[in-house]
Amino acid sequence: MIELMPAKIKIVHIDDHLLFVQGVFSLLSEEATIEWLGSATSIKEGLSLCEQFRPKVVLLDYFLPDGNGLHAAQQIIAMDPSVLIIMLSMESNPYVIEKCREAGVMGFLPKSIDRDKLMEAILSATKGKTSFPELKNAPKSNVSMSNKLDVLSKREKEIALLISEGLTSAQISEKLFLSLLTVNTHRRNLLNKLNLNNTAQLSALISLAVNTEEKNKK
Repeated sequence: MIELMPAKIKIVHIDDHLLFVQGVFSLLSEEATIEWLGSATSIKEGLSLCEQFRPKVVLLDYFLPDGNGLHAAQQIIAMDPSVLIIMLSMESNPYVIEKCREAGVMGFLPKSIDRDKLMEAILSATKGKTSFPELKNAPKSNVSMSNKLDVLSKREKEIALLISEGLTSAQISEKLFLSLLTVNTHRRNLLNKLNLNNTAQLSALISLAVNTEEKNKK
């Protein structure tokens, strides 16, 4: 009886750090079960690559030139619900990680991970198992996070929402007819008021709040 070879796991990598991508390719190219389809340096390029080749697994950075990995993951999953997404990122904020889990991401791993752990996560994902770090400071509820937004003014909430949608300061400035200086000032004030370290945390907080509001309306 002839034994059929198992299908290879087709992979696309989306990350604008080319040396890191080359390193991951070097590690995974040694695996007989992996078929490397290519890499992209932006969400736009990544979506095109995924549409063209239909990978089984997408390795995805959180910080990308044209948006964040959460938005990229949502778009990729909307295009192909069967795709398995694993984040490879230095981002460690529990809000961000939890939001990615809720979006259907199968794993969130540090870029310092070794080949064996990465392969373990990829194989686990193909079996329906997730790979996430333990979150000591994970949010206890979406409601408590949403309440944080009460300290913001109407304008600040408007800008925060646009930031969470991936718009740059220049794009927000043009959309709201504000000066770039004003938008950047609002960005700093938002982080200070909400006690956040960066806009990635802000995006995750806003997204969670929006989702909570939508669920409450149903």
